[in-house]
Amino acid sequence: MRRRLLLGLEAFGLPTLVFVIALALAPGRAALITHVYVVVVVGGILVAIALRLAASLGTHGPQTFERGLVRAAGPGGRVHQLEQLEREVTLGSQSAWDLHSRLARTLREIAGPLLATRRGIDLEREPDRAAAALGPDAWELVRPDRTAPRNRHEPGIELERLDRAVAALEAL
Repeated sequence: MRRRLLLGLEAFGLPTLVFVIALALAPGRAALITHVYVVVVVGGILVAIALRLAASLGTHGPQTFERGLVRAAGPGGRVHQLEQLEREVTLGSQSAWDLHSRLARTLREIAGPLLATRRGIDLEREPDRAAAALGPDAWELVRPDRTAPRNRHEPGIELERLDRAVAALEAL
């Protein structure tokens, strides 16, 4: 604190010395010299306040607003539902049972609301209209009366057929 006071006195000592010398040399211009002196001193005080404020703001790290702008990265950066859907597609293409018990159920959960909201068709109550809207590939997967496979270990769906079914769902 004492060091700052000495620095302040030294910083304002030069303008004060110039002020006293100017008054001694030109006593008729005392009002003008005083005005210039006050402007220089007040300017110095404002600079000192600005520097002090800048120093106090810069030492605390990012502010709350700035921290809020930074997005927190997820653990893997991937959406859990997307990973689950990828697993269902992989398993559904390898095993008929996984196709029936997992992937077909997920596609049915997607198709039901799409048919209802976009076409006004109830998947359960209007199977004929739903089959016509979806097409054969998608209908075979999402039909409510789909039977379980006889052999659980037989191959699942071909990816080309699944692609056509997904395209039919997207077209709704």
